[in-house]
Amino acid sequence: MMQKKRHHFVPKAYLKAFCDKTGRVLVYRKDKPDKPLHVVPDATQFQGYYYSQPTPDGGVDNNTLENLFSKLESVWPQIVAKLHRRENVNDNLEVIFQFMALQRARVPASRNVVEALLAANVKATMRAMLTAGTLPSPPKGLEDLPNQVEVAIDPHQSILAMGTMIKCMGSLFDKMGLMAIHNATSRPFLTSDNPVAWFDPSKSFEDQTPYTVNPDGPILLLFPASPALLLLGATQYKEVFTAEGLLHGDAPDDTWVEHINAQTCRFGYNAVISRDPGQERLIKQFAKVSPVHQAILTSSSDGAVLHRQVFGPRVTKPRWRS
Repeated sequence: MMQKKRHHFVPKAYLKAFCDKTGRVLVYRKDKPDKPLHVVPDATQFQGYYYSQPTPDGGVDNNTLENLFSKLESVWPQIVAKLHRRENVNDNLEVIFQFMALQRARVPASRNVVEALLAANVKATMRAMLTAGTLPSPPKGLEDLPNQVEVAIDPHQSILAMGTMIKCMGSLFDKMGLMAIHNATSRPFLTSDNPVAWFDPSKSFEDQTPYTVNPDGPILLLFPASPALLLLGATQYKEVFTAEGLLHGDAPDDTWVEHINAQTCRFGYNAVISRDPGQERLIKQFAKVSPVHQAILTSSSDGAVLHRQVFGPRVTKPRWRS
């Protein structure tokens, strides 16, 4: 069997909707926002062996997850085409929700948070053991060892966590309704390498935190499907969505679209993706922030850690060496 090496975490089938007339997209890397890449979908948003998993016989499976995801991705362009035509897609709602859930769980923005959380728990355990005297005291000059040591996590752990995250998103989807918002303004929707975003819309833009909502409060979910189409989820749409399914609406003006694009830019992890040039100012404004993990030490004797996501600078995670 041919071994697949290039594993896309943003599917080519998704990116094709953002291509220009030459079949390419503009990729604004957050580390180099002044130097966008003009590339075909196959040449971006992938990592080598990103979904590879160990097998019981000591080998490596490079194909199973990539093949599984490809089956879901293959129907996406037809669904987007129907949405563009404002057709009824209620028979496809399960696929739409599955696609969004997978696209949230599979990206580096999600997997890196899982690995950072696990690494923080390892450090917390080390601190607790040092406090309890079950680990030898660090040598002189390394008293702050738990904070200085780098902890690498097996990437297989974040692959396993994808399934749990997808299941948890089911309860999130149950709280909201979904609408297709069509964009006929002069400002196209942007997307990113982390295109599924949600937050608490009752808070100001500055006070919002990524993927953090009140269990009984409002939720707003954004998923750009093309430069002319946004899937918008909201708790306020729940009643009409339950009664009538997915309905269509229109973006009111350029200012509203820019606000959506601002969310897309700051939820982007390594890159913001566009069909057309013209929104560089907005992209650069959020080039130094991404959704990242933050561990908060508590004062409890067991060294417990609270975990949350915030908008902040990305850090390079320690490399795992098997």
